Amino acid sequence: MALGRIEIDRSSTVDRVAHALREEMYRGTLTGGTSLRENNVAESLGVSRSTVREALQILTGEGLLVRRPNRGVEVRQLTEEEIEDVFTARRVLETAAARSVVQATRTDLMTLIAVQSDFEEAVASSAAASVVTEAHLAVHVAIVGLLGSPRLTATARDLMSEIKLAVATTDRTSDDLPEQVEQHRAIVELLRQAKGEEAAQLLEAHLAHAKAFMPTAG
Repeated sequence: MALGRIEIDRSSTVDRVAHALREEMYRGTLTGGTSLRENNVAESLGVSRSTVREALQILTGEGLLVRRPNRGVEVRQLTEEEIEDVFTARRVLETAAARSVVQATRTDLMTLIAVQSDFEEAVASSAAASVVTEAHLAVHVAIVGLLGSPRLTATARDLMSEIKLAVATTDRTSDDLPEQVEQHRAIVELLRQAKGEEAAQLLEAHLAHAKAFMPTAG
């Protein structure tokens, strides 16, 4: 039986281009408002314009890029209203997860403890800022994971993707990473002890502080 046309190599190239651009955004190399022209990206990465076009479509679908009339594709920068909305959603999800911790499975609790350990290791090893951010936000996804809902966990991942894009343009020189580690360790420990209300209160304070440092579009 003959197979139809299969474009595995081309598809994987599109995925690699999308991944490369995504990482540049998360590292802060491509900042909010940066225009991405197909010709320039294709020449920089040594791929065809059609490959770049598909990669840009993927990233636009993920909400990392936006199309502007007469300006083409740009790296997205969240507005003040969007930041407020993202943190409202995070607060609802994460505090609900904390308050329902008594219903969490042992597996989900162990996952939370493991990602907290990964976060501490990333900070202790002076890992790149993008790696630390990834580890940090993984803790918050794991907190939502305590609800035991794959859909809500997926929603949390989408929210963290938006946060990673905003954090990439934040001035990180004032970050007190050891203090952040201690805050997260305290939250995780309260959750481990099933002290959901206390953990929720710490999360409220942590998220309010984090939101204040988020850059927004002018």
